[in-house]
Amino acid sequence: MKTIFFNQRALILCREGERAEKDPEAVIVIDSGDDTILANAVNTIDTGSGIRRLYVLCDNPELTYERIRKLFTEVDAAGGLICNDLGEFLLIFRNGMWDLPKGKREKGESTAENAVREVMEECGIPAPELGELICVTDHTYHRGGQFVLKHTYWYSMSVSSSAPTRPQTEEGITQTAWVPAGEIRQYAGQTYPSINEVFEKAGLL
Repeated sequence: MKTIFFNQRALILCREGERAEKDPEAVIVIDSGDDTILANAVNTIDTGSGIRRLYVLCDNPELTYERIRKLFTEVDAAGGLICNDLGEFLLIFRNGMWDLPKGKREKGESTAENAVREVMEECGIPAPELGELICVTDHTYHRGGQFVLKHTYWYSMSVSSSAPTRPQTEEGITQTAWVPAGEIRQYAGQTYPSINEVFEKAGLL
């Protein structure tokens, strides 16, 4: 199963019998191999504010995903889920939503280097200890006449509880907060679906 996020909405590629039948809000289309169907599905979830989740039933979600990628301009990014030695996780407040630090990959960077740099820049913390890759999320946006699909690589990281933080205000970040693991669920409704996916993959939701 593959998920592409369109702001608060999601396009989900899955096999028959997976999550769609259990979702009372599901809108379902069937991928017959016609790329026009995929283009229509993308346009529907992008513009259809009354649809929260559109499922594309397909035999092979990975192959269908590769066909859908051709509809976008693609960029890579990376970010971090940072934990301190008290078991608290670092969130940032940006553009009216709670978020995790992330940003585009620069030329010549690995995704891991990208993630560490963005965490340091956006949170003002010293170099964190890099952990494992948690997951890769996909989300879309329109910019400069292009329809962009951003692949964000999320890494676990750790720092000392004494590490100072400083929000990068020039990037629209106005606040940082250390949140105990048991309270992450309280932020689920105040963040993006892609961030909740990171929390879920990390076992926090």
